Amino acid sequence: MALTVALIVTVLVYYKFFFYGHISWDDPEMVFKNKFVTTFDVKGLFTNHFVGNYIPITMLTHSIGWLLFENNDGGHHFINLLFHLINGVLVYQLTKRLFKNDLITNIATIVFLLHPMQVESVGWISELKNILSTTFYLAGVLSYLNFSEHSKKSDYALCFFYFILGCLSKSSVVVFPVALICLDILMQKKVSFKFLINKIPFIIISIVIGLINIKTQTADQFINLSHEFPYYQRIGFAGYALLKYFILFLVPFNLSVIYPYPEINTAVFAVGYSGLLIIIALIILFIKQKKYPTAAIILFIITNLILVLQLIPFGEVLYADRYAYVPLIGFAWLIGLILSNLKLPVSILSFVFIALFSVFSFSRSLDWKSALNLYEDINKKYPNQFLVLNSIGVESMFLNENEKALDYLNKAVSVAPRNYKGFYNRGLLYLKNNQPEQAIKSFNQTLELYNYSKAYVGRANAYYLLGDFPKAINDANFVLKTEPNNTKAHFVLGNCYNDLNRLDDALNEYNICLKYNKDEAEFYFKRGIVYGKKQDFNACINEINICLQLNPNYYEAYYWRGVAKVNLKQNGCEDFKIAAQKNHQPAIDAFNKFCR
Repeated sequence: MALTVALIVTVLVYYKFFFYGHISWDDPEMVFKNKFVTTFDVKGLFTNHFVGNYIPITMLTHSIGWLLFENNDGGHHFINLLFHLINGVLVYQLTKRLFKNDLITNIATIVFLLHPMQVESVGWISELKNILSTTFYLAGVLSYLNFSEHSKKSDYALCFFYFILGCLSKSSVVVFPVALICLDILMQKKVSFKFLINKIPFIIISIVIGLINIKTQTADQFINLSHEFPYYQRIGFAGYALLKYFILFLVPFNLSVIYPYPEINTAVFAVGYSGLLIIIALIILFIKQKKYPTAAIILFIITNLILVLQLIPFGEVLYADRYAYVPLIGFAWLIGLILSNLKLPVSILSFVFIALFSVFSFSRSLDWKSALNLYEDINKKYPNQFLVLNSIGVESMFLNENEKALDYLNKAVSVAPRNYKGFYNRGLLYLKNNQPEQAIKSFNQTLELYNYSKAYVGRANAYYLLGDFPKAINDANFVLKTEPNNTKAHFVLGNCYNDLNRLDDALNEYNICLKYNKDEAEFYFKRGIVYGKKQDFNACINEINICLQLNPNYYEAYYWRGVAKVNLKQNGCEDFKIAAQKNHQPAIDAFNKFCR
C-alpha cells in the first residue's frame, strides 16, 4: 500500500516537469544539440565521450527518447521520472529482502522517491545517467542476492551483466563490488576476506572503467586544477562534505544545485577531520559490538560517496544533491533502523513521511521551472559565484535581456578575472549587439588567459563585421589548422570570400559547412546568395527553399527569394510582402518598386 501511494504521490510532485524546459548546463551538449543523439548514430554514441563521460548506454537511451519525443522537453523529463519510479520499486524490493521489516522498507522507499534532494537528479535531463545507472545498479544487487541464496551461476552472470550496463551508463557504478561487500557484511553479520573473492572480476572491470573515466574527464577539462588542494586539505574537505550530506538529508532546506567550497580555514578542517574520526570510530564500535548491519550501512553510504568527495578534484562544487541519489538509500536504512526500535505504527509513520517529503519536494521543484529561475535561485543562496553569474548572463543573452546579461557578465569577470569563459561570453554578447570593437577587446582578454579556439572564431566574426577581412581570415584559418571540421570557422571564411566576390572560394566553404551540418538554415541561405551572384537563380531559389523549411522565420531569405524570382521573370511580390511586414527595408523598397 505504501509503495503504491508513494509512487502516485511522486508522479504528482513531479508532474510540473512535463511542462518545464531544459537548462543550459549540459542538456544541450548531452541531448538537444548532440548530433549523435538526434541522428541515432549508435556508432558515434559508443565511440565518443560527452561532457566528460563515457556513457554509451545512457546516450543510447537519450537517443531513443529523441526518436519518441524529439525536442519536446516534457518527453525527456518523462523518461527521467519513469526510471526514478522503477528505481523506487527496486529499492522497495531490495530493502524488503535485506531487512524483512515493513517499517524500514516503507521508509527507505518513501525517502528514495520523495526526498527533496532527489529533485535535482529527476528534474535535470542530463542526470538520466545518474538515474539509469542506478536502475542497473539495483537490478545487479538483487541478482547478487539471488546468487547469494541459491548459488546459481546464471544469477552471478546476470549480476555481472547489470554491472557492465551500469558502468556504461555512469562510471560511478565502479564502486558496485565494494557496495556488494558492504551488503555481504549486512547479510552475513560478519567481516570476512572471503567476501572479496567473487568480486574480483567486478573489480578488474571497475579499474578499467575508472581509468577510462579519468581520461575522458581530463580530455573535457573536468578535472579541476583550481581545486587541486594538498591532500591533507582534500581529506578535511571530504569529512566536511560527508557531514553536510548527513545534515542535508536530515534538514533538506535551502537546497541548491551549487554548494561552493567553504573558506579554507582551521575551523572547516577541524570539522572535517572530527567528522571523519567520529565516523571511523562509530564503524569500529559497531563492529566490536557485533552490530554489523549498522556498520555495513555506514560503509555502504561512504562507498557510494567516495568518488564525489573531491579527493580527485572535478567540477565546481564540493558536494551536490545529485551525488546523494544512491547514498540516500543508506541514510534511509539508518533512519529506518532507529525508528523500528521505537515500535511506532508503520502506516501512520509512512504517511507522515510521504506528506512531509512531498511538500518539500514540490516546493523544491518550483525552482526548476526555467533555467534562469534556477540560476537566480542559486545566486540568492550563494551570491557572487562565477559559474552562476556567468550562467545568468548567458541565459539573459539568449532571452534578449541584453542589459541584464551585460550586468551579470561584468560581475562574473569581476569575481573571477582569471576565468576566460566570462570574457568569452561577454564578447559574444557584444557581437550579438553589433559592437565588434568591444567584442574584440573581450575576446583578446579571453585569449590572454587561454588559447580558446571559440574566442578566435568569435574575434574573426567581429573582424568580419568591421570589414577587416584579412584579420578575420587569419583567425579563422588559425582555428582550422587544429580543427579542420570547425563549421563556424569555415562559415566566417565563406562570408569573407562572399563579400570579396571570391565566389568559388565562398561556395567551397559553405559546402564544407553543410557537409558537417545539414540542419543550419543560414548555411543554405548564404550558399543561395552565392548562386544568385553567379546568376544561377534556380539554384538560389532551391537553397533558400531549404533554408525556409528549416527556419520559416528567416525573413531576409524571403526577400532574396523574391529577388531571384524577379530575375527569372517570376512574381516575387508575396515574398517581398512577407519580408516587408517584418520591416525589412530592402523588401519594402522592392515591394514598392515591383508590386505597386
